[in-house]
Amino acid sequence: MFNLFFGAHIMTSRLFFTVLALLVLPVAIASLGYQSQWHWFPLLELDEAPALFAYSMTLTVGKFGIAFTLCALSALALFRWRRRPGQLAVFFLCLMAALGSAFVTKTVAKQYFKEPRPYVLWLADKGRLAESERFYAQIPVIRERWLADGLSDMSEQQVPGWLKLHWQDEVSYSFPSGHSIAAMTIAGFYCLLLLYRRRSPWLTGTLAVWAVAVCYSRLLLGLHWPVDILASSVLGVMFGVLGAWAFIWWDQRELTD
Repeated sequence: MFNLFFGAHIMTSRLFFTVLALLVLPVAIASLGYQSQWHWFPLLELDEAPALFAYSMTLTVGKFGIAFTLCALSALALFRWRRRPGQLAVFFLCLMAALGSAFVTKTVAKQYFKEPRPYVLWLADKGRLAESERFYAQIPVIRERWLADGLSDMSEQQVPGWLKLHWQDEVSYSFPSGHSIAAMTIAGFYCLLLLYRRRSPWLTGTLAVWAVAVCYSRLLLGLHWPVDILASSVLGVMFGVLGAWAFIWWDQRELTD
């Protein structure tokens, strides 16, 4: 049993650094740009196609999109995997433990750090919203009402309707990014499994590009700062890899029984 545990640890440690490089390094570039006075928001013309594409990336880990994403990736990861009793239960237990840990960490951290979102500061600077201290001193329902009032007479060219609604759904604090930590947890989990199974590197690469795109979408839409998505990436990869490692360990243990 010790040899099995140690062997699984060595193998997944090597794969872990591969996943870390694929997912975290591209996100770190955003922080380097910010240090050089690169402003990610407002960068896009919010009423044009690139902004809408960024929003579509965000939706893949939204309230409804995340269910479809998980189902599709689970089917891909488990395709032609040797079947055994309890496999699906263990698989989803490991996955949900990873996502649950990410969710709890994100929720606690937001209340501790209390970092205002970029769009809140942007609107306050334009005189359309109260200062961030006053804004965040209110309960979420009041924040949504103040935000709706501040956005009500802004044209579609300034802030399109879909983004107004999205901002009104995101009135919590900024650090860390819930969407980014979810995407990186998912990517860390499935990338490790795909590498473990030696599936096509194109699948792993595509999954990594998707997760990084979700992170950058949060910058471009004014929801987060570079440090938010970088910290979320590190935490998400950690939770995802730990969940995948637990399933791999169970899978290898079952082979020896």
